[in-house]
Amino acid sequence: MNKATHVMKYLLTGAVVLVAAALAAWKYWDYINNPWTRDGQVHAQVIQVTPRVSGPIIHLPIQDNRMVKAGDLLFEIDPRTYQSAVKQAEAELKQAQAALDEARDDAKRAEDIRKRDRGAVSAAEFTRRELALRGAEAKVLQAEAALEDAQLNLEFTRVQASVDGYVTNLKLRLGSQAVANQPALALIDADSFWVHGFFRENHIEGIGAGDRAMVTLMSYPDRPLEGRVDSLGWGIAQQDGSTGENLLPSISPTFQWIRLAQRVPVRVHLVEVPDDIELRVGTTASVLVMKGSRDLKGKVRLTPAPRALQ
Repeated sequence: MNKATHVMKYLLTGAVVLVAAALAAWKYWDYINNPWTRDGQVHAQVIQVTPRVSGPIIHLPIQDNRMVKAGDLLFEIDPRTYQSAVKQAEAELKQAQAALDEARDDAKRAEDIRKRDRGAVSAAEFTRRELALRGAEAKVLQAEAALEDAQLNLEFTRVQASVDGYVTNLKLRLGSQAVANQPALALIDADSFWVHGFFRENHIEGIGAGDRAMVTLMSYPDRPLEGRVDSLGWGIAQQDGSTGENLLPSISPTFQWIRLAQRVPVRVHLVEVPDDIELRVGTTASVLVMKGSRDLKGKVRLTPAPRALQ
């Protein structure tokens, strides 16, 4: 192998290395030029399913971590106490209606007598019967309201899913006591997922609602997802100034030569999630925001972030 061949080999190798380095540098510049963070997290609306009535659970058709549809039965509370209350309210309504009929007849009789002979029924007696009629009407309304309340309580023994979602951290068992207005289980709304990217405060300038974003889930490092910025947080909790010992303010020491940038939450909704990607609340993501891209049309070219940035 002569010297020219060696030179050509080194030149080709050098050219390949330079092209690779240039591509890598361009790729990293694309990610560094736009704000990005590895401090991202998947969120969703978590519904605390709370029964409206108390009683032992007699039917529990759901399983932990399973999908349910809106309207599906989550659990059923023993309805017998509430069925009895409905029957009692129905009986009280019938009594009130019977009393109303009697009071109406008395008032009508007194009115007819006064028309024939005004002095046969005194004004005081006529007024008493009119007031008795009004009282009987009010008792009927009260009994109707009591019956409606009892029927609602009976309906509340069947607790149904309000949205499509995932049952999570199920602790209920058959025979468990459901307590009114006490959360019994959590339901994650399947249609409410979003991503929070926590950006350093010195990197949020230029980020605005509508900007396109690229979300890379740690669980799917090679499947980037397109998103859009919904909003930026307007405040974060401060550690300094909280009440400490002896009701004095608790102030954390600050080292003047180290100034750590605070993290500001940027909310990103995902444009489209493939069916084979499963989002889970609390999982980690990297988020890159393309500043000034809110008016761009067409689909975003999605490429996975370099592993060093994930």
